[in-house]
Amino acid sequence: MRTDAPLLPAQLASLFQRLSPEVEDRVLALIGELGNANLAGHVCLPLAHRAESASLRNSPLVGRPGDYAPLILDEAGRLYFARHWHDEDRLAQGLTRLAQPVPPPDEARLADLLSRLFPGDGGQDRQKLAAALAARQRLMVISGGPGTGKTTTVVRLLALLAAMSPRPLVMAMAAPTGKAAARLSESVRAARDRLDVDDAVRRQLPALAETLHRLLGLRPGAEAPRHHAGNPLPLDVLVVDEASMIDLSLMARMVAALPSQARLILLGDRDQLSSVEAGAVLGELCGRIAYRADTVDWLRRVAGGSLDGDAAPGGALTDCVALLTRSHRFGADSGIGELARRVNAGEGLASLLTLDDANWPDVWRQEAACDADLLARRRGYLDAVAAGADADEVQRAFSAFMLLAAERRQVADCNRRVERELEAAGIKQPGRDWYPGRPVMIGENDYGLSLFNGDIGFALQRPSGLRVLFPSADGGWREFSPGRLPAHETVFAMTVHKSQGSEYDEVWLQLPQQAGALLDRALLYTAITRARLRFAAVGDADVWLRGAELAPRRDSGLGDRLR
Repeated sequence: MRTDAPLLPAQLASLFQRLSPEVEDRVLALIGELGNANLAGHVCLPLAHRAESASLRNSPLVGRPGDYAPLILDEAGRLYFARHWHDEDRLAQGLTRLAQPVPPPDEARLADLLSRLFPGDGGQDRQKLAAALAARQRLMVISGGPGTGKTTTVVRLLALLAAMSPRPLVMAMAAPTGKAAARLSESVRAARDRLDVDDAVRRQLPALAETLHRLLGLRPGAEAPRHHAGNPLPLDVLVVDEASMIDLSLMARMVAALPSQARLILLGDRDQLSSVEAGAVLGELCGRIAYRADTVDWLRRVAGGSLDGDAAPGGALTDCVALLTRSHRFGADSGIGELARRVNAGEGLASLLTLDDANWPDVWRQEAACDADLLARRRGYLDAVAAGADADEVQRAFSAFMLLAAERRQVADCNRRVERELEAAGIKQPGRDWYPGRPVMIGENDYGLSLFNGDIGFALQRPSGLRVLFPSADGGWREFSPGRLPAHETVFAMTVHKSQGSEYDEVWLQLPQQAGALLDRALLYTAITRARLRFAAVGDADVWLRGAELAPRRDSGLGDRLR
């Protein structure tokens, strides 16, 4: 049974009653709970300590792991819809296969290349150590916060792999959204030309990233992607950025589509918000970091240092995870960096004091944001549009400020308020959707137009009329008539989830009126780290405090399977 679309508990009960008319009411109630848990991002429903679990074991709807049944109850008492159990099982097996040891590379050759590509802090250079570790295995997870150099590391790592290979390698880069793919392409292009490598090596490095859906050939309405275990991707190396945004199902499909010889390199920030759909895969992969004693000795020989981790075996992912901890964006004098660290540590009161401390002028809290304040911070963008500035300048002006919110209804309200101010100023005509300067975010993938969920474009007046411009992967711009766009929405404000993969000079976070399950430290941390220069929390101090003290949790069995 597929559970892709959100179903209400009553709808779920009706479907399962058709499968088994004699199903007990208590079982139907648990199925409703599981459906709600999936909507909240959980993969399963833990029932080990609940009396109702006995009824499940006697139900014809419920099977054990590996059975053909619509529901699976595993040995640990976790209840799954069958699709999620199979996704989790397939992913665990695929990652375990990727993590199997491979013959180590030539140490002298590797040490020489590492010293050329990472001429930095020697044994204290975590980027160099992560690259060295990745050179001796097919699976590598590199996690770090903003400014820790994940993209820089992976560009040099790809050059290292190309230089070490006896034949040219086929490499590809991907990300879960078009916006993240475009940013990855831009970052790699900027770093590639600065590498101290031969042209033959440089030519092997990928220039463009694409969305994971496009890479795999996943299209709306299709049951199976174009690339899968029976028709794997024609690749030697796959780099995937913003891995925290990838849900369980998509990650399972991606790993299954890799050929036996391929390497997988996952990049992301384990502390950011997890995917909108069920699962928190990156967080679970980074849940325990461990290195074998012989690996630590090997790192010291080839790279002059070692990474922090448990000495005890860490399961299938031992030696496969590295953390980058040194931020080149947020130094010791950065209030944004200090605020992010305190929120990440669950220090609610300390983070609140940081917001109110005049010694950190780049972060603050205010009770409310009036419409005039929001419009004033968009003045540079609106002026650039009115002056007929080119698209690059318009994009830079737009990136000077963003209002984020935890809830979609808050975002819709903020966008309406800004547009009312634009109507009062004569910039937008009442009753008309389109006007020069309207920023829009795409809400669904359109493969015919190569526009993808999360892409942001700007309505600008052109000689041929009003056109919406979107950045292309090669650094240019593509123009569309407004009527051709797939589902989209105005984006003077956006949810924190939608902001992942983006950065803005100044960010304001509109807190909800009351603390709740949506507001936790992962959401606050993600919002804070979207800001390059300034960050403001808008709302009640107690709501912030409760959010900063609430640790994110997503129920799943993936971590146990891997460990």
